[in-house]
Amino acid sequence: MMEENRQSVRYHEIGRVVCNDLCALPGILDDISADGCKIHFPLSFVVDIEKEYMLRIIFSRSPEAPLQLMVRPRWVRESSGSTQIGMEILYSPDQNRLKEFIAYLEEISIDEEPDIV
Repeated sequence: MMEENRQSVRYHEIGRVVCNDLCALPGILDDISADGCKIHFPLSFVVDIEKEYMLRIIFSRSPEAPLQLMVRPRWVRESSGSTQIGMEILYSPDQNRLKEFIAYLEEISIDEEPDIV
């Protein structure tokens, strides 16, 4: 099992992920940072980790058009009929929109109360 190793703060954000080159069914965004994201799909399938993919992410909190990000898989985990993928974000058409969204997530995370366990 591969360890996650991100250099940027990750934010838990739910969104719908569309990438027909990966899977015909949409996936779910688990979290996102300026450098990467973690997504999962509700079925098992083989992922080519040498290939680059264009993701379209529709965020639950944003009414704007989907964010288009060019990504490359860094790790893949398959278990219990699902596939989880850690993606590295490459230079993307919506790079500036991603930076704005990350700034927004950072701002609202300061205002939110911490989870008490």
